[in-house]
Amino acid sequence: MSSTDVSPRPGLLATITEHRFLALLNESENPLSRSDIAQLSGISKPAISDAARRLEDAGVIVTTGIREGRRGGVAALYGINPARGHSVSLAMDSAFVAARSVRLDGTVAFDKTEPLPQDASSDFVIAIASGLLASLEKASPTPLLAAAISVADPVDRITGEIIPMADSVFPAGHFNPVRDLNIEAAEVKIDNDVNWATLAEHRVGAMKGVGDFLYVHLGAGLGAGLFLGGNLQRGARGLAGEIGHLQVQGSEDLTRTLSRLGFGNAARAYGLDLEASRQLLSGPELSPTTREGLDHLAVAIANMVTLLNSSAVVLGGPLAGIAPLENYLSTAIPDLSLDRVDVVLGTRSPLDGASHEAHRMARAGLGF
Repeated sequence: MSSTDVSPRPGLLATITEHRFLALLNESENPLSRSDIAQLSGISKPAISDAARRLEDAGVIVTTGIREGRRGGVAALYGINPARGHSVSLAMDSAFVAARSVRLDGTVAFDKTEPLPQDASSDFVIAIASGLLASLEKASPTPLLAAAISVADPVDRITGEIIPMADSVFPAGHFNPVRDLNIEAAEVKIDNDVNWATLAEHRVGAMKGVGDFLYVHLGAGLGAGLFLGGNLQRGARGLAGEIGHLQVQGSEDLTRTLSRLGFGNAARAYGLDLEASRQLLSGPELSPTTREGLDHLAVAIANMVTLLNSSAVVLGGPLAGIAPLENYLSTAIPDLSLDRVDVVLGTRSPLDGASHEAHRMARAGLGF
């Protein structure tokens, strides 16, 4: 007997109906009636009515109002229940810690960023993050359904542990966020900031629907997100895309080369100095030394583009929007690449990527 000859179990049919019911509510900007959902889904009205009853009993949907019909009848309007739960996203960077809470219906309950001093210790970062999460809990007194964490360090893609590196722009982030911040949720994901930003650009940003592109983070640290064949590539352990560690001259990597050419600061053990970099790029004309640094950066990016045959390069991070830098790379990268490539400015942050994924996991845990 073929699989098409097997009738689905009633429970499976009910689950499919509920999934479609919730998906349509989630996609709609306005509340929907059972008649609306039946028409949009092509599922019978009795089946939709049964699904509405089950979902309302489970607290996943609520009645938000009524609609009066032309003949005097009224129809109940449904929406996702924001009180059913929320998701949490946390982004930790060498310059800040940010936290966001999103209710199940997609509305934002909490969104705040706290700056970090340059000499912040791990204990200090943990204290700031814990304080933000405590404030978030007060603003979101509903069940925590899912959490996503972004850190400015590589993350082991199998174990989820942060990979400590001697040359790191965020050594204060070398701790276990889930354990040390007491994050308890049914679903928790942790990844590095560049990967989260890459996913955000693909899902809701400049690269929505694009299957192959390279995301380049330009900040205190340099990193790249490799989006190939419709998927983010993390490598064997999670270190794929560490463009800042590419060798440029002898044993000197790209980050140290740029630091030596004025983009760094002696006070910083490793990484670029954002203020020093902005000053180099703010003059009426770029100096020969600054151009040399940008040439090294453009060559590294173009080599990755040629290797991966990316259709586009997305520039992100705190330095990406500086006009002289953007203009220089937008010209140099295509000229150095083997195939045609577009260079665009990113519109999304690592917190956006983590927030989107946390909300997706929260919905998926409830069947939509």
